[in-house]
Amino acid sequence: MRLDLFLKKTHLLKRRELAHELCEEGMVRVNGTPRKASYDVKAGDELSFPIYNRALKVRVLDLPGANISRGDQWSFVEILEDKRMPFDEGGFEDPLAPRPKPPTEH
Repeated sequence: MRLDLFLKKTHLLKRRELAHELCEEGMVRVNGTPRKASYDVKAGDELSFPIYNRALKVRVLDLPGANISRGDQWSFVEILEDKRMPFDEGGFEDPLAPRPKPPTEH
């Protein structure tokens, strides 16, 4: 299963577009290596990624076959680490924050 689809189906991220964007920016690591959204996730992989002011590290226990309810998400992942990081103290950038506009030339 694709990495971005796994993050969406297990409710770790709300939108697949957000998962895809984080993967393409190199912010999602699988077993310590940055991976693209098309990476094939396997049981036993360890995923780490930032979301808002948190840094999550989870282990993949199983792959969902179809859409799952939010209550069943914990049968597919195990949280290994959940760090809270204030934005102003060197935390990750907010992936949902608007991107700064490039300067215009006159």
